[in-house]
Amino acid sequence: MVTEVKPNHEKDFEKELDDRAMKVFLKSLDILGGPRKLFEYRNLTWLPSLVEASYVVVLFEDYMKSSKEIASMLGLSSATVSNILRAKEEDVVNKILNSVPGDKGEKPHHVAGSLAKMAYKKLREEEQK
Repeated sequence: MVTEVKPNHEKDFEKELDDRAMKVFLKSLDILGGPRKLFEYRNLTWLPSLVEASYVVVLFEDYMKSSKEIASMLGLSSATVSNILRAKEEDVVNKILNSVPGDKGEKPHHVAGSLAKMAYKKLREEEQK
């Protein structure tokens, strides 16, 4: 069995990134009204997009990575990363928070991006208090 040994700074970066992205993801769930709302709106299928968007936003905002770098790091297409970063926060209100319970329509990446960006900003505001 081969074990890859990573420098400590790389492990620290990964842990910090994972922790920060998780905070953004959890704040996103909070904005939606908690995990139970996901059941009500039957939108569990777009959780992976929300996780991706959380990582993209953190890498862009906290680590100043370019779209190309983020796409490479996360194994996403450049178009997906661009859509997440161009997302408008008002899409969250218009497409998710005002949607009808039981609507099974898949929410696009840009809505997950909108939500992650909104969550990131709320976290930053809370941290500055």
